Amino acid sequence: MLTKEYFKMSNHIYSYGLRPVQIAVYSYLCCRAGQRDYCWPSMKTIAHSVGCSVNTARAAVDELCRRELIRKTPTYQDIGGNRSRQANNTYYLFDLPPLPEKDAVTEL
Repeated sequence: MLTKEYFKMSNHIYSYGLRPVQIAVYSYLCCRAGQRDYCWPSMKTIAHSVGCSVNTARAAVDELCRRELIRKTPTYQDIGGNRSRQANNTYYLFDLPPLPEKDAVTEL
C-alpha cells in the first residue's frame, strides 16, 4: 500500500549517462523538494541518505550542476550584529533537458 511518503521522478533520468550515485543524489533532492522545485539539505545529510561519503556526494552535486540538472546556491543565515554565516546550500531542480539523440541503429 502506498503512503504519502513517495515522490515522482521522470524515468528519463536514466537516459543521461549518469553514474548510480549521481542518480541517487538527484533522486534524493527530488524527494526532499516534494512539490517545490528547491530544497536545502546539508551535504552530510545527502551523503548519509544515499550511502556515500561527503566527498562523493559533493562530486555528484557538482556533476549535476555541470549538466544543468540542478543549481546550487549558497544560503546565508543572519546571526545578528550585521553578521551572517553560510548555512546549507539551496538546490534548485530544473526540468530535465531534451533527451540526448541516440546514434542511428543499423540492422545487421
